[in-house]
Amino acid sequence: MRILFLEEQPCIRALKYAKGLRSNYKDIELYFGYRGLTLDGFYGHGEELFVEWFKLNSNTALTLKSIVDKINPDIIHSHNAPDSLTVAAIQAFKGVIPIVHDVHDLMTIRHTAFDDGIERMEAPPDRIEHEEKIALEKSDGVIAVSEAILEIASQKYNLDGQKNLVFPNYIVNDMIPQVFKDKVSRLDGTVHIVYEGHLDGKRSGGHYDLYDIFKEIAGQAIHMHIYPSRETDFYKKLSEEEIFIYYHGSLPPPHLMVEITQYDFGWSGFNAKKNRDHVDTVLANKTIEYISAGLPVISFPHKAQKRFIEKHGVGLVIDDISELSEKLKTRDIEAIKRRVQEKRYSFTIEKQIGKIYQFYRNIIANF
Repeated sequence: MRILFLEEQPCIRALKYAKGLRSNYKDIELYFGYRGLTLDGFYGHGEELFVEWFKLNSNTALTLKSIVDKINPDIIHSHNAPDSLTVAAIQAFKGVIPIVHDVHDLMTIRHTAFDDGIERMEAPPDRIEHEEKIALEKSDGVIAVSEAILEIASQKYNLDGQKNLVFPNYIVNDMIPQVFKDKVSRLDGTVHIVYEGHLDGKRSGGHYDLYDIFKEIAGQAIHMHIYPSRETDFYKKLSEEEIFIYYHGSLPPPHLMVEITQYDFGWSGFNAKKNRDHVDTVLANKTIEYISAGLPVISFPHKAQKRFIEKHGVGLVIDDISELSEKLKTRDIEAIKRRVQEKRYSFTIEKQIGKIYQFYRNIIANF
């Protein structure tokens, strides 16, 4: 089975798919069409999982046609955001090659620009909605990272329930740390929280604008450690101004996963002032990564995250940051920590990737 992934900036979710598919199935060949950086360029590894990488130029339709002519894929798996590559694939190959649309973000419920490091003109709202509608309604299959995304998408668009799949941001086995560092809190008797992932250094008010949240956590004399996916001088400067905030810089995922084991909790709450509807649909990669590193998760009551955390009993959901210090003193904390240790291997892509493989097979068989 030849699978062509499409994504403007290849992401960690695509890397995890690739590892799961390659480790479980010998009949898989993976290819990638992209605009930004390869997985090696963005994360330091992952390029080797694909037979070939194709840089997309400004003439998307022509580039896609040349890629398809060369590799003759059995299925196209196009990741948003944005939705434009899925739309281009549908316009070029609808009825010729089955196309799966993987919804990481519903673009129409965001109120701030999508930031993946690629410089692009911000599309007007009517174009964003038009592309989202085509991608969701005209694809041969839809994969979503959470039930909340499919619920909202089903209200807005005409989705075929037989061709939809919820597939959360699971972790790959070899990312789960086998070595645990000594807890920093054992030395000073205080609580240390870690945040790993994307940060908005422009203070846009979007969901990755965590500046005020970090300051409020530090204001409660709780240590906050930051490992951004991309270096940001803005948060580095914040750590120089706040004695309870520590900026550690970016690390490759395998190194990062061991590094975060030395802390007590993982922070997974977003700034919901502008994008509340959007963050309600998000089950972040970092949520499962924290658990796999043995860290209970702390989040605001974002719908998808709240469901996951409470269903599995793997963290704390707080309504307001002012509650944090008191919540960390509750009796349930030790039980939550034990449960997290028990469930570290429960959310691996290797255990779940069969759902994706079978989804491909069913779509191809019924095409």
